[in-house]
Amino acid sequence: MKFTITLALVATAFAFTRPKANEYKNSDCSSLNYGHNSFFLEDVTMDDTTKSVYLTDGSTLEGIPKGWFGYSDKTSDGGKCSGERLGRLPEKCVNIDTLASERIKCVRSEVL
Repeated sequence: MKFTITLALVATAFAFTRPKANEYKNSDCSSLNYGHNSFFLEDVTMDDTTKSVYLTDGSTLEGIPKGWFGYSDKTSDGGKCSGERLGRLPEKCVNIDTLASERIKCVRSEVL
């Protein structure tokens, strides 16, 4: 009985993963600049000193999968994504200067 309850709790925890977009000062995600993780993350603007971002897709509180998309511009620091949509980003450490055709200045978490 305990095993079944534990297994159910673990399965539930994996179904509800918070989206994460942690910014780093270097290109290999080893020197943290800013951390962001929340079920309510939408747009995360990249600081001008950020060189890479570690992304995990996550889900909504209802368990619906989400994914990250890169944008070429931002309205302001802490603002919204703007400019050209540069495509879907992978779940890993991403060099925001070299992954797309131009620097990724903002990432947006969207329901897939």
